[in-house]
Amino acid sequence: MNRDARFLAYVQMLDSALPIGGFSHSFGLETYVQKGAIGSLAELEQYMNSQIHCSLVRLEGLAIKGMYAAIEEADMRRFCRLDSILHVQRPASESREGQHKMGRRLLTLARKLYPWMALDELEQALSDYQAYGTLPAVHAWIACRLGIPMDDAVRGFLYTAVSAIAGSALRLMSVGQTECQLLISRGTEHIAEEWSKVRELPPDLLHSFSPLQDICAMQHEGLYSRLFMS
Repeated sequence: MNRDARFLAYVQMLDSALPIGGFSHSFGLETYVQKGAIGSLAELEQYMNSQIHCSLVRLEGLAIKGMYAAIEEADMRRFCRLDSILHVQRPASESREGQHKMGRRLLTLARKLYPWMALDELEQALSDYQAYGTLPAVHAWIACRLGIPMDDAVRGFLYTAVSAIAGSALRLMSVGQTECQLLISRGTEHIAEEWSKVRELPPDLLHSFSPLQDICAMQHEGLYSRLFMS
């Protein structure tokens, strides 16, 4: 597979229609909407930006950076340690399970899309070190094997998170598709800005601080009616 084909293969992985279960998860957004905390496009954008700033860039972004270094150094122990940290950093069980299941489904899909890729090595390491195979970890592995630069892999993953927020909002709120596309566009600008602030930090400083989001994600399973699994 040449460089152009690998790039397009990565673009395919960023598609919101990728059959890995993302359509079924709101990761707490449904709770915000049902409780009336988010009801307008402005409030939705504020929520999205807070997730980018407080969680996504500083947790998943730095983790992917560390995983890239681990892959390049053939240090699977470190790779799996970062994967396990990502798993336990999500207090809500639905969110943990959602990231785990989506990662496993992406791994299964990757076997069909990229039969030449060394996916057995990843699965063996996850088994040996009792790691989970979270979505960011599998994303990082595939992107690295496709030859995607680390910064692009981080921004690509964060783009999928922003796109997922907009997709969930389409079904939960009275917002249109054009409004959501504009939201995604502004979100990508925010991603680039926030990542530029932290990209030089060591991966060991990865963290997330979004207590209200964590509480809403934990409360989701107790909602009277639910459209999403998380």
